[in-house]
Amino acid sequence: MHIPDGYLGPSTYGSLWAVMFGVWSWAARKVKKDLKVSQVPYLAMASAFSFVAMIFTVPLPGGTTAHITGATLIAVLIGPWASVIAVSVSLMIQALVFGDGGVTAISANCFNIAFVGSFVGYALYRLVTKIGRQFVAGGFTGPENKGSSSRSLQVIGIAVGAYAGINAAAFFTALELGLQPLIYGSAQAGAGYFPYSLSVAIPAIMIPHLTFVGALEAVVAALVVTFLRRDKTGINHFPKAAALVFFTVFLVVHSTAALAHDFFIEPKGEDFVVVFGHGTQREEFEVSKVKQVRALDLQGKEIPVQKEKKEKGLVLKINGRLSTVLVYIDNGYWSKTIYGWKELPKRKASRVVEAIRSYFFSKTILSWNDTIQAASADAGFDIIPMKNPFEMKAGESLSLKVLLRGQPLPGAEVIGIEHANLGKTDKDGLLKVPLVRGQNLVTVEHKERIKDDPDADVLSLTTTLTFEVKK
Repeated sequence: MHIPDGYLGPSTYGSLWAVMFGVWSWAARKVKKDLKVSQVPYLAMASAFSFVAMIFTVPLPGGTTAHITGATLIAVLIGPWASVIAVSVSLMIQALVFGDGGVTAISANCFNIAFVGSFVGYALYRLVTKIGRQFVAGGFTGPENKGSSSRSLQVIGIAVGAYAGINAAAFFTALELGLQPLIYGSAQAGAGYFPYSLSVAIPAIMIPHLTFVGALEAVVAALVVTFLRRDKTGINHFPKAAALVFFTVFLVVHSTAALAHDFFIEPKGEDFVVVFGHGTQREEFEVSKVKQVRALDLQGKEIPVQKEKKEKGLVLKINGRLSTVLVYIDNGYWSKTIYGWKELPKRKASRVVEAIRSYFFSKTILSWNDTIQAASADAGFDIIPMKNPFEMKAGESLSLKVLLRGQPLPGAEVIGIEHANLGKTDKDGLLKVPLVRGQNLVTVEHKERIKDDPDADVLSLTTTLTFEVKK
């Protein structure tokens, strides 16, 4: 739902800048008047919550991704005008620091998500709880149930409000985008802004939000409110708002961690399988992407490999005393568009924000020999253990060296099992990582700009290393 640069014309985003300057000015006055000094830290906390909620995306059918915003939840907890400020700050940080959403489009994104999303969601919450309280007060529930009914109304109200708020924000986003051909003419006429009409933009954006995204926003809001209501102190009890951030981070991070999939090698009986997934989750992939498989014996000599597609992986049948198995995968071109990631080169995708060329290098070590510490001539990206891990115990630290094109890679972020951040390599490409009992998985990703490929802006290289610690 973040609109990038180049999708809205100057008259559109310029008008929204004028509107938002007025909104921000009034919001600042309201917050200064209504928010107590002791409650100011919760404004920052709300902004952090919104940032976390929006920075993680979830997959949708057709290659689209989307995210929740938390705008309604914040509006209910600390007020709609405070929500405008908190969510706007989050959107500005994402645009200026992380490039998520355009700089010229900050006004549009803040209008849609921070302003419209907050006030529509808050208004629906107030409406539902007001109508619901009339039924409770009118005797439709017994006196002993009025307290629980009131709490249930708050949960229902915020769920309805959250659903309506994010869909209202999505609708204004679709409206602004779909109006560009009417304002500036078609892309063929040279306007160069969003080329699709309202008949395309509204269904493309609204269908996912009316179904999956709106439901997810409602569920998260309801769960957080239920959590805050445990001690019956009321939904606006500010000290409990601290739990909001941590609880929602847990929900969002764990629901999206499974999206960060890698190719890696795992044993299966007497064979090995090249899989694409995360933890115990496995996804289908085109086995034609596996361009090379090499199996080395204890002396570093190659052993023949038989490949067989089975279920969600590529089974490798290898006879002999193995030391190392290496796999090279060409993951192709991927383009990030306004509708999410598409497995297409830049010239075949429409309205591309960024396109990448993706490669994976996967290695599993089964037994130690002197050749393992030598960088493979075929591995453009490699992780090398500096000590025999099979002689080590769980809890000990193993030194690893990361090599890119045969040279140490400093500052590389090293990821462990369940995508735990293990740290960054030093100037010599070295980092010590803790070992766990059983299968260990280490992942390093590197990205760099491409200058001579018209179908990609970024080269994405990922290398994985797996081995088992039995002690």
